[in-house]
Amino acid sequence: MNLLQTEYNFFASSNSPAAYVGLAIFGGLVAVAIFVSMIGNRRSSKSGTGSAARHVSIKRQAKRAGLSPDQIRTLEHLIKSQKLKSPAKLLDGGQYLNSAIREELEIIETEQVAESIKEARKNTLFQIKATLDSARANLNTMSSSRNIRIGQDVKIVFEHGGGSFETTVISNLANMLGVEVPENDDGPIRPEKGVRTQITFIRDNNRVYRFITRVRGLNTVRGRGTLFVDHVNDIKQVQKRKSPRRELRKPAYYYLVQIVENGSGRKRTRQAVVQKNQNYLGRIEDISTGGCLIRAQRPLKKGSLIRVDFQSETGKSISVFGKVCGVDSQAPYGGDMHVMFTRVSQTYMNEIMAYVYGFVE
Repeated sequence: MNLLQTEYNFFASSNSPAAYVGLAIFGGLVAVAIFVSMIGNRRSSKSGTGSAARHVSIKRQAKRAGLSPDQIRTLEHLIKSQKLKSPAKLLDGGQYLNSAIREELEIIETEQVAESIKEARKNTLFQIKATLDSARANLNTMSSSRNIRIGQDVKIVFEHGGGSFETTVISNLANMLGVEVPENDDGPIRPEKGVRTQITFIRDNNRVYRFITRVRGLNTVRGRGTLFVDHVNDIKQVQKRKSPRRELRKPAYYYLVQIVENGSGRKRTRQAVVQKNQNYLGRIEDISTGGCLIRAQRPLKKGSLIRVDFQSETGKSISVFGKVCGVDSQAPYGGDMHVMFTRVSQTYMNEIMAYVYGFVE
């Protein structure tokens, strides 16, 4: 009973020192909580502002690089869907961009939409790649032959004639550039010391450079015959390829196309007719989004309109229309036809671009 009658004072009286201390502590905790909340909100606000600023900056850079509004929207969608941590690196046009495009292509393949929509989205991605690669190439310069890398393919022409020869850089010393001794049907080419020599090469698969030098001599480097030439510091850019190209080495059938006119006056129409009875077998040596080179025993003359049928690396049949812009004689083996594409469907162009840009091996 005594226990039940006992009063327990859990709270001190309002005028006790303990009450004031408790209130002070409570007030301090509330103040700290408010301060922390304000700091957090400020940081969040700054973070959001920074993110928005980065977004605007990327849009501006993309526009300066030549991307269209539709391509910029596609790039923004790619950044958001893949939650990319370094979106600005996409504009460098390197492996970071390639990895993002490759993942996006895989996503597109799994979506339940019409094939035409898929092909349009793929094409936009490839166009982004092409535009950014071109912008990056514009920043590249070549001031000296000392900057040419080992393994660079070059075309070499000697002053005394004999045609052009394709070879490879195998040595780059302080005062000399070494290329593998070129060969023709008669064996290795051994020019005399001092012979003026023209060397042409393509850098970044886009820019064509050329310089004039002189032969220094011949020697052997790691068991390979090497032709040494003087270094130069005045390498000139002679051409900028609109489209990068890649070796293909695939058999191809090509057909002559003739333009047939019907009617007269305003009712006159022109129609391209494929001459299927005039078909020839050749081999595509290399290909780009703008054309291809076909090695053929029976090349068609310059200006001819043709249709080319071949298979892609994935085994898909491709048909393109083009025009023969030039023929290099390769007697007695026929010649090389330089073909410029004139009409290619979006689906076939996507196949070509996927291969040229390395998304298909």
